[in-house]
Amino acid sequence: MRLTIVVSIFCLNALSVGFALAQDSDSKSRRYDQGPLVKKDYQGAAPDSIKKFAASTEIEVRYEYRYQLHQKNQRFQIYVSDLDVYSIMLPKKSWNRQLYNVRLLDHEQGHFDIGEIFALEAEIEIARKMKDKRRFLSTGKSKASVLAKLEETLSQEFSHIVAEMKEEQIAYDNATNHGLDRKAQKLARDSHSEKLKALQKKVKSLAGHQ
Repeated sequence: MRLTIVVSIFCLNALSVGFALAQDSDSKSRRYDQGPLVKKDYQGAAPDSIKKFAASTEIEVRYEYRYQLHQKNQRFQIYVSDLDVYSIMLPKKSWNRQLYNVRLLDHEQGHFDIGEIFALEAEIEIARKMKDKRRFLSTGKSKASVLAKLEETLSQEFSHIVAEMKEEQIAYDNATNHGLDRKAQKLARDSHSEKLKALQKKVKSLAGHQ
């Protein structure tokens, strides 16, 4: 089962930052762990209706989970046994009118970094709560009902993190004037780098204790 949190970012001047929770099938994408964004990642056509915006980078943060399902005396019990959270970029849905603008590409990478920060924070938070399996456990009279309850619980778990991420993306654009303020942009990018390193270390630590 895959649920997708879709994040659409428009820069240099932000048109909107939208978040939606929806099921999604695989499409051509590139994961964050494949490295920094490069020119060839932007394969979409810039729309004529949005002439004043320099680029649009479509990011998705996905989570996948495995579960244990048990049946006893016509009752079903389900809980999450493993969960993976990761961020991707969709090249076909992303466009850039200034492919050789290094500053713009760095600003867009900042949005992708924020997506990865969100993914890592979510994975850490949920992994900690999974130590008490009752936190993500549901029971019912059918497999469909307990699975629906579990999905609802996970959706609720992510909802407050989504809200925090939306605020962070907007704050990043405001603080850097969409990448035009060089000093603020550097400070933000340095902060992203430090935070990613710390979170990646925590994720490895959690994996080592599973």
